[in-house]
Amino acid sequence: MEPKVKVNVLIVDDNPDNLWVMENILSKSELNLVKAQSGEEALRALLNPNDFALIFMDIRMPGLDGFEVASLIRQREFCAQIPIIFLTAYGNNESWMFKGYSLGAVDFLIKPIAPEILKSKVAVFVDLYKKNKILILQEELLRESHDQLEQRVEERTAELHKVNEELITEIGERQRAEVALKDSLREKEILLREIHHRVKNNLQIVSSILSLQGNYITDSKSFEMFEDAQSRIKSIALIHELLYQNKDLAQMDFREYLNSLVTNLLRTYRVNSKIDFEIDTEPIYLNLDTAIHCGLIVTELVTNSLKYGFKGREIGKIYISIKTFEEGFALTVQDDGVGFPEDIDYHQTDSLGLQLVNTLAEQIGANLTLDRSNGTKFMLTTLDWGRVKK
Repeated sequence: MEPKVKVNVLIVDDNPDNLWVMENILSKSELNLVKAQSGEEALRALLNPNDFALIFMDIRMPGLDGFEVASLIRQREFCAQIPIIFLTAYGNNESWMFKGYSLGAVDFLIKPIAPEILKSKVAVFVDLYKKNKILILQEELLRESHDQLEQRVEERTAELHKVNEELITEIGERQRAEVALKDSLREKEILLREIHHRVKNNLQIVSSILSLQGNYITDSKSFEMFEDAQSRIKSIALIHELLYQNKDLAQMDFREYLNSLVTNLLRTYRVNSKIDFEIDTEPIYLNLDTAIHCGLIVTELVTNSLKYGFKGREIGKIYISIKTFEEGFALTVQDDGVGFPEDIDYHQTDSLGLQLVNTLAEQIGANLTLDRSNGTKFMLTTLDWGRVKK
């Protein structure tokens, strides 16, 4: 019987804290964790006569980044077949994922990494590594002389039997771990739902305090600022309320949200009933971050229309629409009022509301345009950022 050799796993990350966390998660007798804090150090580690079962590679590093290191690894014959899993703190980056897979990556993991996921990934590739080693040993047996073949087969059969017993034991442990994980996920879902509920309640308290405080303000400008702050808080609180009521905590129906948002804005600004609203949206589901961004953008644009769009007029109409297309979706807020002033650059303005709109649009990678030809029409176009396809 040959001694049990530890399986080598290479971890590459320029952050020592990340290396420490992964080392503590993966610390077990069958793994030999080799750490590198740069791409150059990782390449030096691969020069040593170590057979690695797996490489975890951070993407953003000083000097050589993860993609450059992976490209060099694939050019070296003796290490070109080692599986590489990229680590990144930036999710939903399709260009990075395409580039990584083109370099032969087997997976992407988003930081911070759940310990269960990390252990599961390692277990799969260590199992594959072991099985590959067994196949290699079997090929070596076939090349040995006929006199030694029978004895070697008996030895390897015993070894395979032992490995099989270990795998059976590990499968049982993994099944128990899956049950525990499901229980844990249920508990986390309950906790997350409660968090959304409490965040919504706290935001409503803040909104109520602003409303009470506004009763003591005599300066119209200050009162207007309080109303604006109150509407922004309500738009965020509304998202948490809908998520709390939703079956799926990871996404929300933005069409339902818009109807509730407009109702809140009308109540906040006590709008004359002669200002009509029309909401024309297709079914679209957004994650929490994107919903908050788009909700605040709609809040600011509708608020501007209510405050400035119909001066000197008693009637008017505000139109909100969302149209989806293959690559993403377009959000439009339009009014038939007096129009946006020609001498104001909406990208460079002292208005806090428009500054927020521009900043929020930039954060979700969206393009913001303005049409002044018939009233005021803002259009936000984004390429599938945060959109959940149904």
